[in-house]
Amino acid sequence: MRNKKTAGIAVIAAAAVIAIIAGIAVFMTTRATPQKELQAFAALLQEQNYEEMYAHLSENARASWSQEAFITRNQNIYGGIGASAIEFSDIQAETTDTGANVSYHQKMETSAGTVEFDNTAVVVSEEGGYKIDWDSTFIFPQLSDEDSVSVQTTQGTRGSILDRNGTPLAQDGAVYQVGLAAGSTDERSNAALASALDISEETVESAMSASWVQAGMFVPVKTVSAADYHALSDQLDTVAGISVQSVSGRVYPYAQTCAHLVGYVQTASAQDLEEHADEGYTQESLIGKSGLEAVYEDELRARDGVRIVVLSASGQEKEVVAASAAQDGKDIVTTIDLDVQQTLYEGMGDDEGAAVAMDAQTGEVLALVSTPSYDPNDFANGMDSEEWETLSSDTRNPMLSRYQSAYCPGSTFKAITAAIALDNGTITADTAFEKTERWQKDSSWGDHYVTTTHLYDEPSNLANALRYSDNIFFAQLADQIGAQALAEGLDAIGFNSALPFELTLTHSTYGDRLSDAQTLAATGYGQGDLLINPVHMTALYTAYVNEGTILQPYLIYADGERRIYQENAYSAQTAQTLLDDLRQTMSSYGDNPTNAAGKTGSAEVDNGEEVIGWTCAVNEQVALSVMMENTKEEGSSLYVQPIAARMLEAISE
Repeated sequence: MRNKKTAGIAVIAAAAVIAIIAGIAVFMTTRATPQKELQAFAALLQEQNYEEMYAHLSENARASWSQEAFITRNQNIYGGIGASAIEFSDIQAETTDTGANVSYHQKMETSAGTVEFDNTAVVVSEEGGYKIDWDSTFIFPQLSDEDSVSVQTTQGTRGSILDRNGTPLAQDGAVYQVGLAAGSTDERSNAALASALDISEETVESAMSASWVQAGMFVPVKTVSAADYHALSDQLDTVAGISVQSVSGRVYPYAQTCAHLVGYVQTASAQDLEEHADEGYTQESLIGKSGLEAVYEDELRARDGVRIVVLSASGQEKEVVAASAAQDGKDIVTTIDLDVQQTLYEGMGDDEGAAVAMDAQTGEVLALVSTPSYDPNDFANGMDSEEWETLSSDTRNPMLSRYQSAYCPGSTFKAITAAIALDNGTITADTAFEKTERWQKDSSWGDHYVTTTHLYDEPSNLANALRYSDNIFFAQLADQIGAQALAEGLDAIGFNSALPFELTLTHSTYGDRLSDAQTLAATGYGQGDLLINPVHMTALYTAYVNEGTILQPYLIYADGERRIYQENAYSAQTAQTLLDDLRQTMSSYGDNPTNAAGKTGSAEVDNGEEVIGWTCAVNEQVALSVMMENTKEEGSSLYVQPIAARMLEAISE
């Protein structure tokens, strides 16, 4: 019994020793130290939790800094310099009578680049643990409590968007801030300025009554382009108290002509700042919102030069903490030919539609036009809610980039059906179908028939079917090709997939009902569920002058490089047959001075309530597509064809 008791006592003693050792270990790892106090303070700074940081200040520091003053100073400086990714390393403590001097290395990212320095914090022992004897040197070693920090910026220049000949389509330049001198105007001045600028009186009054406005100040009301300012100058001169300042801004010299192509910039929104966090954008930054301005934002944007400077109480520069030089954005040179762009834009007039021109030997896009259009200068200069409401509610949808959308192609598609049929051997150039005024595959179609668009005496072979736009011929042809073969042929030339291009284009598609015989037949002559993008359609027509090779459309200048989308998409013989037949077709519409091969199309939409008119053509120099909506009352494709013919003659070499 005695042995068992002795053993039990030994076990208890051993357990007690282990518990004591464990307790000492816990105490050693959890007890406060100057290093841990600095680490805790640093962790709160990394979170920019200035309120909690204040709780770590010593009594001496609290006596010098109220919580509000402490939070404000830290927020203003760290926020002003854009501090992020704050890191502390090499933390070492040297014991003193009152605590310790804790040395460390600090590194952080700022708007002027990386800032790093060695520093020492005074940590004092007080009742309840260690505290930071904080002063402004904790922010920067050279910063006293009386000093301030200034962030000075030097603006870079945003890159220009140029046409192929170096003509600016978008550039930084002079714009004009038009406003009034506060305190020297009355309601009549407000009304006169509102009338001159075509804005509401409420907009003027709102600007003049802003909280920051003081007597004598210049109050900008609206920014206008140089062209608009000069046009308005006589009227503006009559406004009492008028004031105008020239400033740098984004300028679009050709406004509506190139609007959808170049796009526009605006001041960065909260969403932009969130999406581009840590990329140097601020609430004052301009950012591309659409078109090439958005696609090439990273290349075009300028990086501001920034100096972070410590200023003395008297405002004298004491030391430069960090500095970065301004960087201008990169110019973007496009394949666009401004003369061609203007020709197509003017040719479209007031019609709703799109026009696309491509170099028929290289794939370079020479013009991209969408009408109606808008003025991108209005966005860059600042658009009020009334102006935006007017623009966005316009039923003609001027903001829509129609050449990026997809539309039913009508009879322009017959050349595509023919190419697939010739290439897979469904027909030859001499194949002729029996002529009839109406056709249906079988009685299962009920009362549905495909009807002819033109009666003609010549044989119903391919050349005449294209010339007379024979729907029955192409309905029968699609039926003979078959749904699977037609789908495979279309997929091979880019349907149901993204066409590689600098601007996002809606996919061309034939829908999912080709197995339905009536839909298949309608697809053959360009109806059914067909939708095609105008840029894609223009590219497809380049095959006829390139021995069956479809060129790749592209927008960024590459010194005339020839780019291929689908090499040998069709045989050279197929391409030549269609080139000859489409030249005859184009000539049948009237004079054909550029020896172009082309086809018109009238696509019925909305159950026949409206018609989209098309003309697609190609010669040795250029491929052109012109699409116009709402042409039923104008003559459908007969309205579009002469407009396209004039464009083609004007832009061909």
